[in-house]
Amino acid sequence: MRRRVDAGRRSVTVALVGCVAMVALGVAVASPTVATSGPLIVVAVSVERRRRDARRRALGLATMFPVVVDRLIHQLRSGRSLAQSCAVVLAHQSEDQTSSDLLASSGLQHCLQPMIDALGARRTLEEAAALLVGRPEVDVRLFGVTVHVLARNGGPAVPALQRLRHTLIGAVHARDQAAAHAGQALASAGLMIGSPILVAVVIGVLSKDVAQLYLFEAAGAVCVFVAASLSCVGWWWLGRDVARLERRIG
Repeated sequence: MRRRVDAGRRSVTVALVGCVAMVALGVAVASPTVATSGPLIVVAVSVERRRRDARRRALGLATMFPVVVDRLIHQLRSGRSLAQSCAVVLAHQSEDQTSSDLLASSGLQHCLQPMIDALGARRTLEEAAALLVGRPEVDVRLFGVTVHVLARNGGPAVPALQRLRHTLIGAVHARDQAAAHAGQALASAGLMIGSPILVAVVIGVLSKDVAQLYLFEAAGAVCVFVAASLSCVGWWWLGRDVARLERRIG
């Protein structure tokens, strides 16, 4: 959690520094276009980077979670109870440090931390699993519900966790397909949005008068700012629609 907060703060700091640098550069070269549109582009790039990072973390979590369930099944088959198996896999009490590395590398540490803390405080497995039921991540919530029901009602845990594992693997495959379709749609959208900007850059390179208009005159600065704003809004809108469709497919 602390690493994620620190990464978010660094991202905001870098974006602020980039905006200040673009404004200073625009003032230094007497270009209203650089001073106005530069910070807008910096903010847009920062927002897109954070969106991609969040999407990559979500996909990584979905991919690694079935592995944790599989390790839990192995612990149960070795003769441990469900509570002992959860303590070994989630609370890092196993001599095999692979489980600890797995939790840290995939982001599961943050998602499962309430259950880990509850088990460390000697609370019952039922109480610990109930803390995951309200998590926003669907996979974590499903895991919490499954363990909570098993801890409350008893019964064979291995078959239930095997079905959970198959469900999670199926969700991973569906998300992979959705991500592939989303990537194609965003590539097409990026080409459509970026083409006018590329044409304007080419014309500016070929014509000094156009470059003078776009870079050093107020009317050109307004045109560039409006065009960049519309492009950013269009990209954000398309990205939001694609992400919503991706969630529905996955």
